[in-house]
Amino acid sequence: MIGSPIVATLTPFRRDGRVDFGALGDYLDMLRSAAVESILVNGTTGEFASLTAAERKQILEFCRTRWPGRLIAHVGASAVGDVADLVRHANDLADNLAVIAPYYFAGPSEAGVERFFAEVLEQVRKPVLLYSFPRHTQVCIGPELVERLATGFPLLCGVKDSGKDVAVSRAYKERCPRLEVFLGDDRVGARMAELGLDGVVTGAGGPVAELPVAIAAAVRRAETGTAEHWQEVFDRYTDRRKSARLSDIAFAKSVAAARIPGFPTRVRPPLIAAEAGQQDDIRDFLNAQIVTRLP
Repeated sequence: MIGSPIVATLTPFRRDGRVDFGALGDYLDMLRSAAVESILVNGTTGEFASLTAAERKQILEFCRTRWPGRLIAHVGASAVGDVADLVRHANDLADNLAVIAPYYFAGPSEAGVERFFAEVLEQVRKPVLLYSFPRHTQVCIGPELVERLATGFPLLCGVKDSGKDVAVSRAYKERCPRLEVFLGDDRVGARMAELGLDGVVTGAGGPVAELPVAIAAAVRRAETGTAEHWQEVFDRYTDRRKSARLSDIAFAKSVAAARIPGFPTRVRPPLIAAEAGQQDDIRDFLNAQIVTRLP
């Protein structure tokens, strides 16, 4: 069973463009101090689409040496051969794998998507989460498809659903109750018991991970009022992120820089990093509205 929240990690970059493993280690230490138990590396928040396969392997290897908790490796790619290569590597290092729907080819048939996932699932040796993010992939992973795959592949253990359609999320669970369903939505953590789902995955919320951790802990204790209190603080953070006119990744890196001395805010093209003035505004907001309210 995977603990909630799952935090999708950032990938910091040095001035020369290479991965900054020192800063990544500092970030992992901060997550551990916040009582995070499960992380997902090389996901959307980690800019996986801007990383080479070699870099993704290096990041996973580094995180395995530094992270004592559950380590989920995202192995998704457009080419099924690249996914297979990343699966073979991650099989020996990760506790779980996650694989996003194939992207680039517009409007693939459900049969084609099913074949893609089946070819991947045939090679895994660790439990796998399907990763649904239709806004980016333009592929909807339907509940019927998930049910068929779960029936044929026992190592399919759940879905990381960033589709923001709760009806679809609940249908995954209703059709296959053994699956764990995690929502990629920072606003719903306090509602997990009501929704009958298993938890959340947060990327942009990682730099303030104390909040989703506190929400999940309160939900497990059935302390609705406490969960709603921490959710209100987290929503304030999310509201600021949504109004920032930055990518979620650039915003999260600015928050991480405000909390970790020397953490780099660089992103890889086509993303754009926050400008100095934006970073100052984010730091001021964080200090005035969030840091003093953390658990």
